[in-house]
Amino acid sequence: MTFKSLIRTFLISLCASIAFILIQPLFEMTTLTSKHSATYVNLGGYNEVAAVLLSWIVHVSVSFVYGGMSTLIYHYNQSMLMTISQVIILGWLTTLIATPANEWVIKFITTRHFTSISLLPPPHSEWDGKLWSHILFFILVVSGLWLAKVTTQLKELALKTNETQV
Repeated sequence: MTFKSLIRTFLISLCASIAFILIQPLFEMTTLTSKHSATYVNLGGYNEVAAVLLSWIVHVSVSFVYGGMSTLIYHYNQSMLMTISQVIILGWLTTLIATPANEWVIKFITTRHFTSISLLPPPHSEWDGKLWSHILFFILVVSGLWLAKVTTQLKELALKTNETQV
């Protein structure tokens, strides 16, 4: 991955992470960042500003990792079948781990201790708003990657057209 593609991945992931929070209420869900920040205040004793900032840093960081995984898959295979498959599979996998992972992060941030995996809630396996919001996140990521690819191709075509006209 080049530095330019790393920045592109970060920006796409950032946009998708913001959209993820904005679409959660459409599925009648409390936003992840508001739930985390309230817990950081109540259990960890953080002030509200630090809690909100911390919840967004955690959310964007996780989104960047998820966006990076999606980017790697997209980089190696951009077929429609693979793109649809990765959206569904990554959406499902990230939904499965979301509840225990969020609980682990909350406990780590509020207690500053690692929690045993055996003490975490089970994976989230329901077909609900959480799944659909994760799937939409990955749709946004691959859409951003596709748009970046098309934009690059159009720029290259414009440069070639200009070179042949000279």
